[in-house]
Amino acid sequence: MATVRTSYHPAEYNRLSWRHFDVWLVLIILMLLTIGLLMISSATQNSIDTDLANAARRQGLYALIGVIVLILTAAIDYRIWYNARHVLYVTALLFLVITLLFGSGEIGGVGRWLDLSVFPVQPSELAKVLLVLALAGLLANRSHSIRLLRTVVLSLIYIAIPALLVFLQPNLSTAMVYLFIWLAMIITAGVRGRHLAVIAGAGLLTLPAVWLAMAQYQRDRILSLFGSDPGYNPTQALIAIGSGGWLGQGYGSGTQSQLHFLKVRHTDFIFSVTAEELGFVGAVFIVILFGLLIFRLVRIADRSRDAYGEFVVIGLAAMIFFQAAINIAMNLNIGLVAGLPLPLVSYGGSSLITMLLAVGIAESVIMRHRKIEF
Repeated sequence: MATVRTSYHPAEYNRLSWRHFDVWLVLIILMLLTIGLLMISSATQNSIDTDLANAARRQGLYALIGVIVLILTAAIDYRIWYNARHVLYVTALLFLVITLLFGSGEIGGVGRWLDLSVFPVQPSELAKVLLVLALAGLLANRSHSIRLLRTVVLSLIYIAIPALLVFLQPNLSTAMVYLFIWLAMIITAGVRGRHLAVIAGAGLLTLPAVWLAMAQYQRDRILSLFGSDPGYNPTQALIAIGSGGWLGQGYGSGTQSQLHFLKVRHTDFIFSVTAEELGFVGAVFIVILFGLLIFRLVRIADRSRDAYGEFVVIGLAAMIFFQAAINIAMNLNIGLVAGLPLPLVSYGGSSLITMLLAVGIAESVIMRHRKIEF
């Protein structure tokens, strides 16, 4: 059982041990990055839009920056973030408030982005990691009272505030990611089942208000799950997946993607492009890689030297798992069209760098665990 700490002194920050660096985790990451770059290149190779045609090149640059961030983050003792948890939480809130007030709606039609002239950024992506680090600190600091309802409610309010700010952008899918992260972390911390049931019941009572607060396109997406017509993009995605067969139509030869019937094929529907061109085998390979990725992260959480490290890695694993599961389900038309990218595979600098930052934090935890392996 991981130990619980209430503070860390700088003198405790031990030398990093690269021999504990999880090489297998990084190899899985590199395979997903490679698949992503190849499929983005294929999906955009015939694009008339110059900006879209250069997407793969930009993604390669983002990947390089992200790998550097991964290594630098791994070198930093993760326990530093525990002492800075309040600053991290306030920083995340500031990012989200600034985005709500000044966010651009040019990308995706909603105000999720800040234009930094060089390139647009999506602060809600970085906020995910900051909130995981902050919430893990709250739970570790109050682990002695986690079985009390007031502690559970406090942790929910803690994450509900940034989730509400994201929802108001409007960005329902990312708000759902925040809440799923909280659920995974609170279960890991040892919450009572009946307390979760009480909160779930209260949540159901708020659904009418949430429905009224949603943008119309969000309601339409939810209703499409129960209608006979799933919409244009899900229909084209299903056609692409079905036409791939076992081994696919060949790299760069998918009809739905190359003829541009499948929209946003380099972001939300990159999984469909992969299934069309690499077939069932290629699609299953991606699912297996994500399964291995989550397994390595859960393994790191289990070997953490303290509760804080355990909660952090579980939160990061929940973030990656939820986004991957929702994206793949959306491509298969068995889930909500949520606009969540496929982690490490879909095009997007903010998402990619955030995911590699998360992996770097997980590496920092395993590099400083107590158990020595040979």
